[in-house]
Amino acid sequence: MKTKVVLVGGFLGAGKTTLLLAAAHRLAAQGKRVGLVTNDQGADLVDTALAAQQQLPVAEVSGGCFCCRFPDLLQSLQHLQRTVRPDVILAEPVGSCTDLVATVLLPLQHHHADAFELAPLTVLLDAGRQLDGFPATVDYLYRQQLAEAELIGLNKVDQLSLEQQEDLAQELTARYPDAQIMPLAARAGTGLDGWLTAVLTRAGRPPRVLDIDYGRYGEAEAALGWLNARGTLRGRQPFSPQNWLRHFFHLLEATLTAQGAAIAHLKAQIQAPGIVCKASLTQAGAPLSWDVATEGTTQEQAQFVINARVGSHPDVLAQAVRHAMAEICPPTDFQYRFAHFECFSPQPPRPTHRMAALP
Repeated sequence: MKTKVVLVGGFLGAGKTTLLLAAAHRLAAQGKRVGLVTNDQGADLVDTALAAQQQLPVAEVSGGCFCCRFPDLLQSLQHLQRTVRPDVILAEPVGSCTDLVATVLLPLQHHHADAFELAPLTVLLDAGRQLDGFPATVDYLYRQQLAEAELIGLNKVDQLSLEQQEDLAQELTARYPDAQIMPLAARAGTGLDGWLTAVLTRAGRPPRVLDIDYGRYGEAEAALGWLNARGTLRGRQPFSPQNWLRHFFHLLEATLTAQGAAIAHLKAQIQAPGIVCKASLTQAGAPLSWDVATEGTTQEQAQFVINARVGSHPDVLAQAVRHAMAEICPPTDFQYRFAHFECFSPQPPRPTHRMAALP
């Protein structure tokens, strides 16, 4: 029996992980077996840690996007098939990835049609996202992501008025007439059932491959600083992990804003016995979003994971994170140690396969 593969793309901070986790729990409640595949340019992902913490079967493709790590993606899909025997696999490509039809969907359909049934490609859009502060190449990448979608998930519509929702939906329909616009509020579950019905029952249309400028695509990815860090934290006195995380975001946002670095997505998780807190920020000045905020007692030690994607040179981003950590963790109050710390700009995309059409 074939496994349904649901690919959900979209720019950094669009809410892909929130949507897929909500979908996974909804499907599991219906008695379906579900697996997830996360993806990043580096290692130590908040998304993977969060899915595992919620006891969902998850595989991770790290070190590059699905298109450039296609053998790793295939291995992850096959691993889930062997170990979970899922009815559905929900897969989330990295938020700076596009050209998914030519580099992921068509190769899967051509080489592995006996194992996988592909859902219509969904691309998620944050209804309130502004790209102010990013170069024109990032806007190009953003629009290319939407251009290949069969379904555009207009996410976070609960933050808009009804009139704003209608205006934005009309604008998207005019710009991308071949895509169906689906309003969503993934965190609240609004529109989730309708979207699941669409991706699980509808066959994908004949693929439309982008005419994409890989030079501009590579420049867009290179314009982003990419940081992943993991470590441990010990307080001289018991502390609140949630308050610590809130303070960290405040300091990091202020530091990046002072440097003129546009925020694409900041997310972090802190975990201690009986406590998990995960929060994210998708642009400067926006409210902090809490995916998980477990009530619990104060702690003396905790583990943290930080993922930051910012429009800046990697050195600027690394310095900002280290500065925020030093400010929130003075030696008189805390000891902390990074077990892993990487900061870089993604390499130009070099997909394993690129198919213009099925043979």
